[in-house]
Amino acid sequence: MNQSSYRFEADFFDFNPTPEDSNAGRCYNCDKEIYISSPTTAILQEFSTPQYALVEISTTRGLKYTIGTYQIPALVSLIPSLNTTTLQIRCKMLHSPLL
Repeated sequence: MNQSSYRFEADFFDFNPTPEDSNAGRCYNCDKEIYISSPTTAILQEFSTPQYALVEISTTRGLKYTIGTYQIPALVSLIPSLNTTTLQIRCKMLHSPLL
């Protein structure tokens, strides 16, 4: 994984990881699509294909949550549109990131 940090400003969204049962046991589905302000062209090109990443979400109350771990990182990509960009996160975690 690249050690760079990126900061994106997002529109309001809800985040509720969904518990699922799988062959490996219980996991939490943290898949989410978030609308963000459009980043630079270089960042859009870098994330045009999914990249492994740890996603940190900061709330307006100052709480921070991390999606993905170093052992099981999230797959992150950016999908540009006319006025905004979609941050697409695909991740299943062994525990809820909200705990």
